[in-house]
Amino acid sequence: MIHAPRRPQTLALRAGTPSDAVAAAHLRRVLIIMPQLVGDAVLSSVLITALQDLIPECRIDVLVHQPLRELFIHNPAIAAVYTIDREWRKKGVWRTARPRLALIRALRARHYDLLIQSPHTTDGSWGPSLIALLRIRYAVGASALTHGSPLKRFMWRRLFTHTLPPPPDPNRRHVAELHLDLLRRLGLAPRPAARRATIEPGPAARARVDALLAERGIPHQSFVLFAPLAGQKGRTLPAALCRDFLDHCERYGQNVIITSGREPWQQAFARTLADGRGACIHELAGGLTLTELAALTAVARVYVGADSGPMHIAAAMGLPVIACFGPGDHYRFSPWQTRQFVIAAQRSCQPCELDGCGNSGDADCLHDIESRTLLDTFQAFWILPESTACNRAS
Repeated sequence: MIHAPRRPQTLALRAGTPSDAVAAAHLRRVLIIMPQLVGDAVLSSVLITALQDLIPECRIDVLVHQPLRELFIHNPAIAAVYTIDREWRKKGVWRTARPRLALIRALRARHYDLLIQSPHTTDGSWGPSLIALLRIRYAVGASALTHGSPLKRFMWRRLFTHTLPPPPDPNRRHVAELHLDLLRRLGLAPRPAARRATIEPGPAARARVDALLAERGIPHQSFVLFAPLAGQKGRTLPAALCRDFLDHCERYGQNVIITSGREPWQQAFARTLADGRGACIHELAGGLTLTELAALTAVARVYVGADSGPMHIAAAMGLPVIACFGPGDHYRFSPWQTRQFVIAAQRSCQPCELDGCGNSGDADCLHDIESRTLLDTFQAFWILPESTACNRAS
């Protein structure tokens, strides 16, 4: 039998507060189900910052997919990090019953008052299942209409005490604001100063980055973090645009560190860009963990690159960002709360959210971005002190 949480009592509140708002005093133990993609997970961390500010005594736990665990384990606002193995979904419920039950037992022992399910989780079954199995009193998530499955829509309406209204079409609300809307739906109003995405790399990641920079003789705040690759080939910057940018940096003696993900095609692309370059151009293709990438952005001077998870990590660490958008939605996924400049071709088909034109892995809108536009924007962001120039004679 499915347990339906008790509906919250109507509270007498000020104008503009939902009639079914929940008193902060009732929310002492909260579980947040985070998205599976790096950029979405970073943006969803605004929930942690805002909740800590609104209810300082609240104990916040997060449930994340295993590869993203490192992004959250060093955050002092998080009491515990629980993980889901991405292979569980492929293997099916019966073959993964034992680890699933162990996770449910661990979560049940935490006695949650509130479950928050990110609107950007691709597996929507965890939220309703945990609400019922753990008997969580309050739960907030996206509109039931966002789910294509009739069963999921039924479960959503039955089990979530609070849901957001259906999104408008077209939806141009920033994803960070959409996550904060979950708190607003409960009657909790985040302060502007507490709407930050937060990533803490941890001491080990910071120490390794310091060692990598020392080996290469690169001071803090003296280099460009260049991340031209995305998870999809259709969102990766064209090779010609990358070469023009690196030529410019070499010409003016500006240090550049090229990073990439760990897929073979990503590493090959990054290494090809660095091959034959001078002493100013460095590559760490596939050589960094997510927390090490965060530590690297913390000591860089500016981020230049694609619409990607590293772009959101850079923004969360407070780094100025120059981002080139192609098929991705620059209205909803622009860098959050940092100095930024978004470059997009403004074709009528943007944003299409495809992996290039017709899912071909190649996007015309990225080829439309002129090198001069990127270089002029970069120079506006970079005022180069003499001490930060690399040795051009090396």
